[in-house]
Amino acid sequence: MNRRSLSGFPGVLPTAILVLAVMVFAGCSGKRASNQVSASDSTLVIAMLGDANYLNPVIGASVTSSNVYGLLYPGLLESEFDTTSGLLNFIALEKRLRGKAEEGEVKNRGSALARTWEMSDDNRSLTYTLRGDATWDDGTPITSHDFKFAYTLYGNPVIASPRQQYLAELVGAETGDIDFAKAIETPDDTTLVFNFNKKMPEQLALFHTSLTPLPKHVWKDITPQDFRHSPLNQKPLGAGPYKLHEWQKQQHIVLASNPLCKLPKPGNISRIMFRVVPDYTVRLAQLQTGAVDVVENIKPEDFEGLEKARADVEIKPVGLRVYDYVGWSNIDQEAYHRDGTITPHPLFGSLSVRRALTLAIDRQSILDGYLGEYGVIASTDISPSLKWAYNEAIKPYPYDPAEAARLLEEEGWIPGLDGIRKKNGRKFSFVLYTNAGNDRRKNASVIIQQNLREIGIECRLESQESNVFFENLRLRKIDAWMAGWSIGLEIDPLDGWGSDLEKSRFNFTGYQNPRIDELCEQAKNELDPLDARKYWLEYQEILHRDQPTTFLYWIKETQGFSTRIEGEELNILSTFYNIDDWTLSPSASVAE
Repeated sequence: MNRRSLSGFPGVLPTAILVLAVMVFAGCSGKRASNQVSASDSTLVIAMLGDANYLNPVIGASVTSSNVYGLLYPGLLESEFDTTSGLLNFIALEKRLRGKAEEGEVKNRGSALARTWEMSDDNRSLTYTLRGDATWDDGTPITSHDFKFAYTLYGNPVIASPRQQYLAELVGAETGDIDFAKAIETPDDTTLVFNFNKKMPEQLALFHTSLTPLPKHVWKDITPQDFRHSPLNQKPLGAGPYKLHEWQKQQHIVLASNPLCKLPKPGNISRIMFRVVPDYTVRLAQLQTGAVDVVENIKPEDFEGLEKARADVEIKPVGLRVYDYVGWSNIDQEAYHRDGTITPHPLFGSLSVRRALTLAIDRQSILDGYLGEYGVIASTDISPSLKWAYNEAIKPYPYDPAEAARLLEEEGWIPGLDGIRKKNGRKFSFVLYTNAGNDRRKNASVIIQQNLREIGIECRLESQESNVFFENLRLRKIDAWMAGWSIGLEIDPLDGWGSDLEKSRFNFTGYQNPRIDELCEQAKNELDPLDARKYWLEYQEILHRDQPTTFLYWIKETQGFSTRIEGEELNILSTFYNIDDWTLSPSASVAE
């Protein structure tokens, strides 16, 4: 992502073993194979764990997807994070230009499509005035009609956008059928009006209405049934600082600076390559030799090695926005898929059992063995970085296998002759799934397996290709899994915990608690986000008690940058916050 984009849903794709072998030899030798593109003075190379799934903001659901389409498409607003309060602030073009003028900078900058916005007196309507000089890359003006059209796509259940929940407060959404004629008005090309079914806090309204547009004139004839399979997904028409130059699936995505961009300008670096390198050791070797310029999530234990190798690399920490967790299906998935019946999962349906599982996992050992000082044990999904809402009174459950065993026995799970607990003839045995290619989760899952075995639970480990893994999560086909989450900086968790499982597309656990629904709604009804604090404090207390998942740890991400990169600004919004402003200095260490 860059400063014009919002958070996406993580997902990755491994590449072929043959490609890995080529990369290993290229990285270790310091020379590139003839069919490999290395970092050069005109190309920035970023090593990514996996490929994009779609270069389309409506359906893109991987980290690489959001990083790429954030550079291809325009944004309605810019955003900034206040580290003192932990609040996310939005900026329109005129506010940005006033700020630049006050600083004595050039006035013709600003990536926001919205010149201004105005919230109605009753907080039920938000009106944007768009700039009139922005065009798509084919020269067609970007208008309010593109936004309205895109929102009909985000809200279409057939398309099933992962961002569908952003439309939950528009007129008609409360009945399950958004009336777009009334919900979004476009009286002229530069006026865009969003109408809500209740009072909305301004910050949350801005967050929900700043989804990325699509060019209506290009997509208007594509049916919802064909949307995900349309060839247009392979050749995006955008308006951002970069254009798609080449996409070789499972290998790399190359972007070229877009000379037509006025939002605010073409990217400084001629080309940016997102290279798919699933193996961490290969990514690290390529960073060290200069074959790539950026590698995210460098392990702390590798810092010293990079320093001793005198690699031209700088480590920069960012966080806390990402956490790892173990998900437990709270409901019986088979019954739910068979006839929609909501019944407790035979293993994980009890909150006492889920609490026992959390108590049985030695989270500190996981941190000590992998993240060290760059990890913080998590209690809920509200980050300590969101200071205004974070509940400091909640303390993480300790590692206490004796208490875990006691809770399990209270629930009727008694050790069998083979040491595995049983209840009503059923063994406490399950498969813990995770996505392939993530060493941190792989190491953590081994410790979790050992911890659970010590209290009489059989946990088998299995990894899946990442796109398969995340699709299985989306379809609620997995009973237990380990994954990660990158939180939004506006707290709006109903898409992950809402009791309506049809609407809450990220509620993979099937967790239902009416009080959580109430608290989320009450918090969103407060016009000043600070007035919602009391609701979020109680929200965290309930999640901590119910343990719908085991929250493992927050990650202070440590990103590796080539020292030839200049002008980078890292913050909690993104590693690539201002990537279009980066420049490259000539480097003797570039692999050629």
